Amino acid sequence: MTGGGEFRRIAVDLDVHRAIERARLALGESDNDILRRLLLSPGGARRSPTSPGEAGSGLRGPARRRGLWSVEIAGRRLPAANLKHAWCLLLGELDAAYPHFLEELAAEKERTRRAVARTPAALYGPRAAHLARRHAFPLAGGWYVDTNLSAAQVAKRARIAARLCGLHYGSDVRILDNLREI
Repeated sequence: MTGGGEFRRIAVDLDVHRAIERARLALGESDNDILRRLLLSPGGARRSPTSPGEAGSGLRGPARRRGLWSVEIAGRRLPAANLKHAWCLLLGELDAAYPHFLEELAAEKERTRRAVARTPAALYGPRAAHLARRHAFPLAGGWYVDTNLSAAQVAKRARIAARLCGLHYGSDVRILDNLREI
């Protein structure tokens, strides 16, 4: 307990509970700590996300920090808050270094979904508008990235991204979770 006061039980509905969970920054953070941060810190409730490391989808508050994620490109290690942030960070770094990379990646279609697209709807197809609303994350330059991915799916797409840039996943480029390659 950080505030020094007494605890008392309060009833919250499912939507409020979900909002508390979305605002959780670490697994060890208590509900009281989350509410204290959001309600009592200056600007806490009005904080707007600025990057995938801080944002769920840009609409749902700060992302949870899970594991010790990082991206390695040419021996340079870049820290990431979580898998989603690592994936977006990798795409941003490759896009900055390799012109037309995102166009080439957008042309690669994985079953029914694309890794990146110019519109959220183009990521998932016409039957999955609910996924586009919830999981399409904006990248620079008007691109959107699919973030509804498991670690295995991100690893597979990262291998494709490396190949499109003429790089080898595992030596030139890799995403790490607790210093282990995914």
